[in-house]
Formats: sequence, structure tokens, C-alpha cells
Amino acid sequence: MNPSPLFQNYQTKLAVLGLAFILWLTVKLNRTYDYAVEVPLQITTNNPEYCLKYPIPRKVRVQFVGKGMDLLRLRFYRLAYRVDLSDVTKRRVINLSEHPEFVSYPEELDVSVKSIIRPIEMVFEVDHCKSTHVPVVVQATVTTLAGYTLVAMTPKPDSVLVSGPASFVDTLQRVFTEKKTLRDLNLPRQETFKLLPSSVFEAHYEPEQVTVYFDVQRIAEKELENVPVRVTNVPPDLEVLPLPSFVRLYIRGGEKILAQARPEDFQVVIDFKRSWKPGAKQIKGRIVTPYKLLYMESQPSHFELVVQKKRLE
Repeated sequence: MNPSPLFQNYQTKLAVLGLAFILWLTVKLNRTYDYAVEVPLQITTNNPEYCLKYPIPRKVRVQFVGKGMDLLRLRFYRLAYRVDLSDVTKRRVINLSEHPEFVSYPEELDVSVKSIIRPIEMVFEVDHCKSTHVPVVVQATVTTLAGYTLVAMTPKPDSVLVSGPASFVDTLQRVFTEKKTLRDLNLPRQETFKLLPSSVFEAHYEPEQVTVYFDVQRIAEKELENVPVRVTNVPPDLEVLPLPSFVRLYIRGGEKILAQARPEDFQVVIDFKRSWKPGAKQIKGRIVTPYKLLYMESQPSHFELVVQKKRLE
């Protein structure tokens, strides 16, 4: 059976077809074209005392003109639109379309800048640079399985170095992480959180993300004896004795926290100036502790205050 005429001498036909394609491509690539590309905007300065005050676009759209081959090669080079702000101490307005020479590209390529498409005009404002450490606030919503509790949510580091314009850094009290939701936890866990940049000012965070440790523990209960009762804000001419002076405390929280909790870690505090009035019989105290617990109750919860004038020496 003889092969179809279509497949006779197929190697020769493929070679001819390939040469025709190469010839066509060579002709095309030697023609002149316009080519638009996004170029990174780079700010240069030799004055470290000043920095940008407000965010600026990160890219400039530049239209090149040149032969197809050289325009194709542009994609493999690092291009940039460079603006030098070394002599700026307050504000400068630049019409980018008037400065095609700010575009940096390889000289060996037979291309040129035809126009700046966008942005056309930019305002650069600078301010004195300042750096300071600012605490991190973690934005996390956490739920645990029944019988477990979140004891602590600790970022590491707990503060970051913020560098930027003094008018911004001087007013910054904290930085926030991105928002995340963690559900049904029953074990400790670590998560990486990115820091949210300012949408108004130009600033740099070091580091740009933090690791957050979620301390999840099984819920336990504990009873503590001989927890002291303390009266604060007592006038200097009075003596005040709380009855009783020691209480029993019932607490509920993470099992590891309760395992290390001691009576001396707790106080029942009564603010005399705020709580006491002549004739008052029962005054409620406030339980104070450095631990984060789910529940605390003192027995008793109300107290009698014995108030008398100090004896003169």
C-alpha cells in the first residue's frame, strides 16, 4: 500500500515550512514597533535624613519604540524610572512625561523612549526620617473546643522597628497584624501574621511579619486559701481593717496556669475612697491577679470595714 501523497517527502516539507517561518519571523522582528511596559519607579537620594512622606505608585508605564527583536529582549533586562530626590527637603512636583531620560534601560538595545503613558505628574513630599519601636496588636479571632481555653496570644517579637516620616512615626502608638480566624483549637499553635502597612504614610516595618503563639490549655479548677484582702486609698488620718482579712478563692482557667498559681499571686482589693460611706455594712472587693483566668470568686465576696481615727502619738 503506497502512502498518501500528503505524507510523501514529509521531512523535506517540514524543513521548508520551518525555514519559511524563520524567514517570516526575521522580517517581523526587524520591523519597528511601539511597545508599552510597566517599569519600577525607583527613588534615589544621598541624604539619609529625609524620606518620602506619602506612598507613591510603584510602577510607571513607559512606551518604547524600536525593532521587534530589541523590544523582545527588553523583557529580560532590569528597567527602572529613577527619580533623584537628594536635594529635596520638602516637596517637588515632577512631570514624568517631560523626563524620558529618567528611564534606565540597556544602551546596547536599539530602542528609545517614545512617551510616558502614566502617571503623567507626581508629587514627592519628604520629611525628616525617624525610627522607633512600636508594640504589635494581633488581630485574631480564636475559638476552642469544649473544655479548652485560650490562655494567651503572644506575638514574637512583640514590637517592631518602624521607620518613616517623623510626622507619622511621632503619632504611631501601635501597629496591627492582618486579620485571621482560628477555629476549634485544642492544642497550642503558632501562626505567622503579616503587619498591615499604613495606607496614608510611607513607612517601613522591621520585621514585616511576626509569629504569634496561641497558648491553648485544658480548663481546670482550683481552690486557694488565705488570699489577703487589701484596702487602698485610705486617708492618712484613718485606720481601716477589713473583715475578714483573708479569704478563700475559687478559680477556673488553663490547667498549666492553675498549676503554678499561689495565694500570694492574688489579692482582694477594696478602694476605700470609692466604696466606703458612713454606715456601709457590706462592701464588695475586686480580685486582682496577673493571670488571665476564666472565672474567679472569693468567699466571702463582701466585707465589713472597721474604720477608726488614728491615735495621736
